[in-house]
Parts: sequence; C-alpha cells; structure tokens
Amino acid sequence: MKRPLLAAGLAVICTFLLCGSASAPTSGTFRCPNGAIVSINDKLATVILKCDPPTTVVRRTVTRGLLSGYFETIEIEEWTYNLGPSRFMYYLTFENGELARIESGGYGD
Repeated sequence: MKRPLLAAGLAVICTFLLCGSASAPTSGTFRCPNGAIVSINDKLATVILKCDPPTTVVRRTVTRGLLSGYFETIEIEEWTYNLGPSRFMYYLTFENGELARIESGGYGD
C-alpha cells in the first residue's frame, strides 16, 4: 500500500524538478530583433549598441555567500524581449555588466 503512494509522490517531485521552469536555456547566442547577434559573456555596453531596446528591464542587487565565508554583491539586470504572438519571448540576464544567461519562454503577446 505504501509503495504506490511513494511512487506517486516521487513522480510529482520529478515533474516539478524537470518542468518547473517556464523558460529554457538557449545555445548561448541571441539574434536581436534588428538581426545583430549577441553571445554569453558579451558586455552590457556591447549588447546595448548591437540590439534594439528591450521590452522591459528589471534591475536588482543580490548578495551571495561564498565557500570561503565571504560575501559578494552582484548587480543583476534582466532584459525581456517580447517579439509578438508568433515568436518566443527571450530573457537576457546580465551579472555585473556581463551577459550571463539567455533563456527563451513562451509566445509573446
């Protein structure tokens, strides 16, 4: 009796772990709406020059603990490109002025 419940519970946990994110990583490059291409590790200034302005920008500061017991403060800037209902949305995340992640989401609006 307990094994089916355990199996069902594990299935639910696995589903959340595998499917919990609404966005998926891309290949490490993003084709801007104007056709220019930017890549992971590009500087914020380079992306600003190459790409059209994003739909939205969110800025925040986070503090992360390091294994050595010290902390580091990181400036995060998240750009969203909503490219319309027939194309996927893209999320560019900058950490300390450098492109750290490129993710795609669902269709825009």
